[in-house]
Amino acid sequence: MSIFAMADTHLSISNPEKSMTVFGTGWNDYIDRMERGWREAVGEDDTVLIAGDISWATYIDKAREDFEFINSLPGRKILSRGNHDYWWTTIAKMEKTLEEWGMDKMRFARTNAVRCEGALITGTRGWHFTSQSEEDEKIYAREVQRTGLAIKELDKADPDKDLKRIFMIHYPPLTCDRLHTEFTDLMEEGGIDICVFGHLHGTNHRAVAKDGNGSNVRYLCTSSDYLDFTPVKIL
Repeated sequence: MSIFAMADTHLSISNPEKSMTVFGTGWNDYIDRMERGWREAVGEDDTVLIAGDISWATYIDKAREDFEFINSLPGRKILSRGNHDYWWTTIAKMEKTLEEWGMDKMRFARTNAVRCEGALITGTRGWHFTSQSEEDEKIYAREVQRTGLAIKELDKADPDKDLKRIFMIHYPPLTCDRLHTEFTDLMEEGGIDICVFGHLHGTNHRAVAKDGNGSNVRYLCTSSDYLDFTPVKIL
């Protein structure tokens, strides 16, 4: 029973006119490659974390085919929000929708604590470091606050910190040129063991992403094309 991660599935089964090939030929046949890589790596007793940009659908009722695809793959799945997940509403509404669809292999992480495989998992979307507008500053501040709230939920669920702590965030919480941010400060102080993120594609992977260990946290870029569309084992 292991935990894997792969962000940015960018499923378009429900919205076939949306193409990821704008990011290069590396995205050709990506859904077929994703299914093949997933089935080769993940077992039914494993868990896969998907840190955002899950489906191109605008509303959750329009994302059914994408969720059917995810549900059909091996393992349990924990999903957090990305900047393109316009279908995202409240956890209660999303869980009710999946229940009505008969899909019982998925859960959502957003400033709550989800327990699995001897670990506690939480998450939020995150945002850009570099402010481009007053609205960006507001969103950034809100996401920093949500990061703190998410860690408090982990503390409530496991005050003695006996369990591994995994944080899912869509935007990178750090880069090669900026290793310390308000996000990383909170994660370091909050005892996060592993942080998985996505959002980056193409040449941005190696130009911007920072993999490896912070002072205490292991930060991992898990964008699907970065992983060649195969979930990576993180625990």
